[in-house]
Amino acid sequence: MKNAISIAILLLAFTTSALAQKGFEVQKEITINVPASELWDMVGPGFEDVHVWASTVNHSEGSGSPEFSGATCSERTCKVNLAGFDQISEKLYKYDEATMNLAYEVNSGMPKFVTRAANDWKVVAIDENTSKLVMNAEFETKGFMGGLMRGMMKSKMNRTLDDILNDAKIYAETGRVSKLKAKKVKKFQKKTA
Repeated sequence: MKNAISIAILLLAFTTSALAQKGFEVQKEITINVPASELWDMVGPGFEDVHVWASTVNHSEGSGSPEFSGATCSERTCKVNLAGFDQISEKLYKYDEATMNLAYEVNSGMPKFVTRAANDWKVVAIDENTSKLVMNAEFETKGFMGGLMRGMMKSKMNRTLDDILNDAKIYAETGRVSKLKAKKVKKFQKKTA
C-alpha cells in the first residue's frame, strides 16, 4: 500500500511539473558552403518559395502586402507533410535584410493546445564563401494535452529542423533538392494524381 501511495504521489508530482511548464525552444544551425548573400536570397526574399527545397512543405504561397522592406509578402500558407498537420499559415513579424534575419509566427493550423509556434531564421557570414543558417523555434502549449505532448513535440521538432537545415544546405550548395525532399515530392505527386 505504501508503494502504491508513493507511486501515486510521484505521478502527481511529475504531471503537475509537466503541466506547469509552458513551452520549449529548439535551436539548430548548419554551416553551408555558399556566400551569406546567396543563402539569404533563398530564405529571405525566397520566404514564400520554401516548398521548392524544404522536405516538410509540399506547396507554399505568399500573400499580403509586404510589411518589411525587402520582403515579398507578409504571410505564407504551407501545405505540409507532417503527421497530424495539413496546412499552416505563418505571418512575418521580423524581416531585416541588413542583418539577414527573419522571424514568423504560425497563426493557423496548429492543434488547439499549442498557443504559440514561432521560428527565427538568421543567416550569418562565416567568410566570403561560407555561411551559417541558424534557426530558433519556440513553442508554447496549454492544458493537460499540451503537457502530455510537449516532450514528443520537442523531439519531433529537433528531427524536423535537422531535416530542414539539411535540405537548405543541399539545395543552396548544389541547386538540387535533398533525397528526402525528392522522396516527399514523389509521394505527394502519387497522392494528388
